[in-house]
Amino acid sequence: MSALARSVWEWVPGLRTRFVLLVSGLFLVLTAVMIVVVSYLDLRDEENRIVEHVRSVGATVSRLAVPHLVNHHYLILEQELQSIAGSGIVDVAQVYDPGREITVDSDPATSYFDDIEIDTLISEALSTGAETSRVTQTLVTMAFPVRRVDGTDLLGAVLVSAPRPEAAGVIWTIWQRNAITALVLLGFCMPVAFHFGSGFLRPIKSLTRTAHSVSAGDFDAPFPVDRRDEIGVLARAYRDMIARIRENLDQIHRLAYVDTVTGLPNREFFRQHCLKKMELAAQRKQRLAVLFIDLDRFKRVNDSYGHDSGDRLLKEIGERFRTAAGAADNYTEQAFSGQDRTDGADESAILPTVARLGGDEFAVMYPVTDPRRDVATVASRLIEAAERPCEVNGLALTVGASLGVSVFPDDGTDYTAILKNADIAMYAAKKVGGNALRFYADVENTMHARERLQIEADLRRALLEDQITVFYQPKVDCNSGSVVGAEALARWNHPTRGLLSPGYFIDVAEETGLIIGLGEIVLRMACRQGKTWLDEGRGMPLAVNVSVRQLDQPGFTDQVLQILKETGFPADQLELEVTETVAMANPEITQSTTQPLREAGVRFAIDDFGTGYSSLAYLQKLPFDTFKIDRSFIWGLGSEDSNRLIVQTILAMAQSLNFDVVAEGVETVEQQQFLRDNGCATAQGYLFSAPMAADVFAKWRDDFSCSHCVPGTCGPAAKGNNSTQAA
Repeated sequence: MSALARSVWEWVPGLRTRFVLLVSGLFLVLTAVMIVVVSYLDLRDEENRIVEHVRSVGATVSRLAVPHLVNHHYLILEQELQSIAGSGIVDVAQVYDPGREITVDSDPATSYFDDIEIDTLISEALSTGAETSRVTQTLVTMAFPVRRVDGTDLLGAVLVSAPRPEAAGVIWTIWQRNAITALVLLGFCMPVAFHFGSGFLRPIKSLTRTAHSVSAGDFDAPFPVDRRDEIGVLARAYRDMIARIRENLDQIHRLAYVDTVTGLPNREFFRQHCLKKMELAAQRKQRLAVLFIDLDRFKRVNDSYGHDSGDRLLKEIGERFRTAAGAADNYTEQAFSGQDRTDGADESAILPTVARLGGDEFAVMYPVTDPRRDVATVASRLIEAAERPCEVNGLALTVGASLGVSVFPDDGTDYTAILKNADIAMYAAKKVGGNALRFYADVENTMHARERLQIEADLRRALLEDQITVFYQPKVDCNSGSVVGAEALARWNHPTRGLLSPGYFIDVAEETGLIIGLGEIVLRMACRQGKTWLDEGRGMPLAVNVSVRQLDQPGFTDQVLQILKETGFPADQLELEVTETVAMANPEITQSTTQPLREAGVRFAIDDFGTGYSSLAYLQKLPFDTFKIDRSFIWGLGSEDSNRLIVQTILAMAQSLNFDVVAEGVETVEQQQFLRDNGCATAQGYLFSAPMAADVFAKWRDDFSCSHCVPGTCGPAAKGNNSTQAA
């Protein structure tokens, strides 16, 4: 062979030809080796890309899951996981909360109430505190621990799974691509190939640098897409993929941080933003004012012109508030990206922020030096902005604004206290007729110091002088329209102020312990009235509210049983309502207190359900029979999609746990229709009647016989409602 090669080599004339042949032969050999090596490396790179993709998505989901695991917003987290999986980023996304043993996944066919088997990778991630992975022939699965923002506490684990590319298909594609490249290069003469070699390598290097930048988190890195060859196709494919990922992330942030009606930051964004700026202000010893704004007469707009007009009005008012407060006009983009600073501004700056908290409530965070002077200036602009007529669908709509102000750190050192105190001050502005500004410091100094002392003294006298009476609000079957029960509600016949509702005195009763005597009076009167109706052939179940002080009182169980014995009211006709916050504050005490009464036949209901933090484990253990959906969710059924989802979730959960459901605060036929369509059996609210005195209730019930029609829309129901309002 060596002699033959020598003969051929000597036969070929010219060094240039020999060089070309030598280079061509070496090129062929190197091309073959290159195809094998590059095929292997590309296959590994493809698999590594999938792993890095899964890791990147998992890290994103881990950060996204932190606030939801802290606040137990499982429904919102489930929607976001479904959005991620539905966009095609990954096949499966799961978040596991070990504290509550809840798995939230991206499968629409399941919910976090279902018993979902925990993947072994999640268990490993929880036990080791580090990411774990599993690569099979078809899937790449990784689990990541979820920690708090400061990296301390382990909150749970995230599981992300994406399909692994088939080796045969990837190798075939790589071989085809490399073979075509080799043929193209062989078609040119070697000098031309050498001359343009660097030109071919330059875009590859640029694409590689871009890919590394993207993998490091820079989604704005430019891709070299001005080519028509395979490099350009690959660059465009990467560019499109990154664009889709970025769009999905923007959508996730949009849903999490932006109010869909006004385009302003929402409640969650405002909370996180205030927490950061309060911490910064505390370090700098600065003051921040939080203004809680509630629109006056807005309900009349919704009732008269519909929720679409109300939403347009909210959008216009929100934009006016943003301008009046001097807030940045790109806060929407900041919310999309999860940032909290304006473009080009120092991220440590504290700037005015306007947000919509929900309904017709807005909030403004404002840095102040002299709270009285600075807030008065911006408040006057906000009130003037609200008062100006808004052109909506050819109508000039006018509302007002009641503002309450609390100052950090003067009126509180944490976000919850500051917002609550601003809310209290806002209600003080409402009491003087609206379109006014009140500072919490003034409200606290006047109302708390004088009025509450007077209320306490009057209430003590009221308990001794039989000034307490009981009104009854009916519970109506959503399907048949028949009255199926009533709730007993305390009223105070004040000698000078007239008939007072619980909102006026119940807080004072709780703080002073007078709620124990008040609760006993209301329970005794309700049971006595219930026995009277039973003897008249009008018997029905009655619900009575119970406070935390009553539950903690020794002998409360014996007291209830004694009242039932004295009045002769059947235990199975009595339902005691405990708020969700009270029930979950100390589940063991709640269970020990309520169990003997339940064995005697007394039913129990969780009042204001959805406003607290119920544990599914405790809900199954505690002896409750009924969920009462809080009125705030019912009021928002017409305008807030989130409220519809929450109500549907509560109804589905109640059905799976075999609980009865009562919806409070039903005021419109549309609300009743929604509840009936979603399986809610019982409703309570002003659609049927306001609370009534016992004699008025008896007459109203006799008139309320229109079971063949929708309650509240025809003769007796409507008549009863109007007569009750007048009573």
